Order: sequence, then structure tokens, then C-alpha cells
Amino acid sequence: GGASRFHPIMMFKVFVYGYMTRIFSSRMLAKALRENVMFMWLSGGQTPDFRTLNTFRSSRLKDAMDEVFMATVKLLAAKGYVRLENYFVDGTKIESAANRYSFVWKRGIDTNERKLDEKLKAFIAEVEQVANDENAEYGDRDLEEMGEQLTFSAEDVAELASVLNERLAALETRETAPGVKKKLKREVRQVETDFLPRKLKYEAQRAILGERNSCSKTDPDATFMRMKEDHMRNGQLKPGYNVQIGTENGFVLGYDIFANPTDTRTLKPHLENM
Repeated sequence: GGASRFHPIMMFKVFVYGYMTRIFSSRMLAKALRENVMFMWLSGGQTPDFRTLNTFRSSRLKDAMDEVFMATVKLLAAKGYVRLENYFVDGTKIESAANRYSFVWKRGIDTNERKLDEKLKAFIAEVEQVANDENAEYGDRDLEEMGEQLTFSAEDVAELASVLNERLAALETRETAPGVKKKLKREVRQVETDFLPRKLKYEAQRAILGERNSCSKTDPDATFMRMKEDHMRNGQLKPGYNVQIGTENGFVLGYDIFANPTDTRTLKPHLENM
């Protein structure tokens, strides 16, 4: 059932010509197929909609692009256009479409996490003082060892919430000083709604960063780096990619996209990939 599928070679032609003419949006490509005679000729008058184009790009074209590129380079070598002996490589930085103010800095994460750890230590000391003043047992575990830690993971904070909940459950079964239950409930809520989400956020951001010093919140693969275009002349960092391209006889024979802003760390992996 349904309409006949569009031929993948026709779809591939449309995307290649679209990229050559700086048309990247699937909606704009669908519009060009209806209005632009060049696209009409390539598609044979067929007009796939933007959803079809987007599905083809994400599910088919993405995995096949490297294979098509390598086949093209082999074809150039077989026809004698290149000898694969001389290789001229250079890099350029391309700005990401992400918001340039959506930065995440590794140094900022380290600073904020250190402040949170200090806050947690003070918090645990305060909770222990309340327990000592009450002079009662709140379960088998206590927070003394945890209070001596220098840093805390998200698991540690989750364990802290668990211990506080145990203490709160123990308090529910007996008479306590006025305000103790209320204070403990407030502390449990602070751990579960403030400390734990912040720890999880910092750990997630650190995992995204990896060895990098920065990334964009809206485009995690992009790293903040200085661009050649600096209209404000203030050295503003922008989210972008470091693209390495190698040529021979005017034909592109190899390319790589790196999140590393410096060319010195991209040449070796680029040549190995080539």
C-alpha cells in the first residue's frame, strides 16, 4: 500500500546539489523541487516533501556518505585526475548554528561543584549537630564518615537523602523537640530538589565535555573557539568546529570535523583517517 518510493540516487542528487548551492533545510529543498528548474531536472519532476527528504537524510544518507565519498575518490584516481601521492591539507573553523551565549565551561563546572561540595560538608555538619543535640538514634547509618569527604558524587548525595529519610521515618514514631521534624523535612527537600539535581547536572556536563574545556548547551558537539571573522575585534569565542580538508589537483580527497580548536592536535588523526 501507499505511494511508490523515491529512488535513492535521485534523492542523493538533490541533496548534493542542494549542499553545493547552500540549501541545507529539508523544507527549502522541498520548495526548490517545486520552483527551481535545476532541481526539477535532477528530480525528474518528482516532488518529495520535506518529511521524506529529512527521513532519507537521517536514516539513509548519514551512514552512506563516507562510502560514497571514498568511491568518488577512487573513481578520480582510476580516471587519472589524482595520483594519491600529493596531499595538501588545511583547516578552517566553521561557526555552529547554536546560540553563542549557551556556553558551558569546564572551569565553571569545577568552581561550582567545589562550592557545592563545601556547602554539602557544612550541611552535613549541621545535620549531625542536630542529631547530637537530640541525642537519639536514627538508624544504623550516620553521616560522620560522609562529612569527612572532600568531594561528593551524585550517588553520595542520593545516599545522604536516603539517610535523612530514614531519620525522618524514625522521628515519626516518637516524641521529639518542637521543630525538629519540620527542620529535617526541609533538609530532605533541599537535598532532593537542590543538591542532587545540581550534582547530576555537573556530572552530565562533565561527561559531555570529555577532554574539552567548553561546549555549547544547545549543540554539545560544538566547542567554543576563536573564529577568523571577528567583527567586534574583541576576541569573542563562538561555538564551532575545526574542519580539516585535504586536496590534490583541486579535488577534495579527505575531510574531518574536530571539536578541538587547535590544528596541532588534528593533523595526525586526520592523516590516519585519510
